[in-house]
Amino acid sequence: MFVELSPELAGERGITHGNWLVVWNRRGALEARAMVTKRIRPLHVNGRVLHQVGIPFHWGYAGETVGSIANDLTAILADPNVSMHEAKAFTCNVRSGRLEVRDRTRPEPVYAWPTREAAPQTPKSDQPEGQAI
Repeated sequence: MFVELSPELAGERGITHGNWLVVWNRRGALEARAMVTKRIRPLHVNGRVLHQVGIPFHWGYAGETVGSIANDLTAILADPNVSMHEAKAFTCNVRSGRLEVRDRTRPEPVYAWPTREAAPQTPKSDQPEGQAI
């Protein structure tokens, strides 16, 4: 899992390319590696600087790739025509570091889901390359 962010935002928050960062909002939190890139640029709106971050959509808690998922930060919304998750934009916070059971950079607790104590141990039989075809 990685999150793309601008060099300006990375500089403001002390985030270094390739290191860990935490993204959170009132719905949840995730941890990922930082991809500091000029592809993501700050917006200048009514005299304010607004930053954007890019979060890839599909990662997961089990399978070939494990870790946080972007859906932990979004409302559960499904497009009625195709039943796909439809939330594409939301507000969030970012900071350098790893996700802990209680994030002490803000007053209310952030609970990782299901836990951040250990990565899940997915059996080989549940992974695509472990299944006989």
